[in-house]
Amino acid sequence: MKTIKYILSIVLLSSVISCTITDVNVDPDNPSADKINAGAVYPGMITQTHRNSVALVGRIAGLITQQFDGLDAQQLAYAQYNIGESDIDDLWDFGLYGAGASKDCFVLIQNTSGEVSALAKLYMAANMGVTTSCWGDVPYSEAFRGDAGVLNPVYDTQESVYNEIQTLLSESISEGVASGIGAFAGAGDASGIDWVKTAHALKARYYMHLTSVDSGAAQKALTEAQQALTSTSEQPDFIYSTPAQNANPLYLFDNDRPGTLGIGTTLKDMMVGDPRLPLYTTDGEDFAGVEGLFWGQANSPTPLISYWEVKFIEAEAIIRTGGTDAAALAALQDAVEANMLYVGVDAIATAAYVNALTLSGTEANKVETIINEKYKALYGNAPIEAWVDYRRTGFPALVDNPDAVGSVNPSKIIPRRFLYPITERTTNGANYNAAISAQGGHLLDVDMWAFPKNN
Repeated sequence: MKTIKYILSIVLLSSVISCTITDVNVDPDNPSADKINAGAVYPGMITQTHRNSVALVGRIAGLITQQFDGLDAQQLAYAQYNIGESDIDDLWDFGLYGAGASKDCFVLIQNTSGEVSALAKLYMAANMGVTTSCWGDVPYSEAFRGDAGVLNPVYDTQESVYNEIQTLLSESISEGVASGIGAFAGAGDASGIDWVKTAHALKARYYMHLTSVDSGAAQKALTEAQQALTSTSEQPDFIYSTPAQNANPLYLFDNDRPGTLGIGTTLKDMMVGDPRLPLYTTDGEDFAGVEGLFWGQANSPTPLISYWEVKFIEAEAIIRTGGTDAAALAALQDAVEANMLYVGVDAIATAAYVNALTLSGTEANKVETIINEKYKALYGNAPIEAWVDYRRTGFPALVDNPDAVGSVNPSKIIPRRFLYPITERTTNGANYNAAISAQGGHLLDVDMWAFPKNN
């Protein structure tokens, strides 16, 4: 296992940043326009952002894309697509909006400038990427403004949210994100993270999301990927601190609810002979808390975005833009090699696997090969992106759960979206209903603008 560089202790980071930026003790939920204790806001915002990608909604995304199997209780229901409006409201209310990471990003953006605001814009882009890829049209332009009397924000179209994500990332680069968290000496060793390259990596990710609706998306993604991360040592890894409540979400879940979630049979079948499989699971269903497994430990990392994801994006974009198979294969090999070495596969086994990779056939055949390999590599670190890939490409060629429940998914297909949480229906009804009407319904099998069923 590589040495991880981005270890944030909430107490340490809070004290360091508050001393660096301001000595004023300000309530972060009620800041004045000219003073904010960014050190009181940043630690929770960063921690929650990384949790958002692999905790509740990440776990459900992993279930419906069959990286995990539901064995009992709620996880069994989620795997059967029985995912209601009360099942994921915690992410919306506490992970993103009301008291969540996106709200914290907004506070920092509105009340700070320079590198402090620039990094918050990068994190806001990542959080809104999660939000819109899960729900489609979502509040943004009027969101987070309850203290200004805006209690019922309108829902922005998914197209406009993706545009805002790109604007946030461009502004992050131009306004000094290069300084990043590394400016706060003592907050763990973050010196290796390249925040400008991270911003370009996120731009590549969110352009690639739009390949079904923007003919230029692949070229835009390729341009950004070629300015993005060049090794795993530059990527923004996050490790949860050692107290139990701050451990990796997969570890915590398995510890708290053992026997309800297991590694996916579909994933295991795809990985027969893959040297990563013993690092993902034991011979049984274990995925966490067992010695030797990489992703299920208390201190397992969560990259905001990984170098291997960037290289998979580059490989797919090369194919989609008419580039050579040799160039796409080289990017694919770099992606798989980086992921294998990162999780602890030895160099000889890695080389043998990577050297056997090929790209052949039609464009769709080549994209399928790339996405199948990406699906394996995103396990444990970016399950929402695996769900995005499935919805926009149709790969991997997953089979709908034969035991699917049709109550909120009449066609019983792998869900295309989540339902808006019950809190929106009860507190923001008019805008909630307008968003549902604009998108054609409020069921799990209703398409989003970005992910039409054209694959």
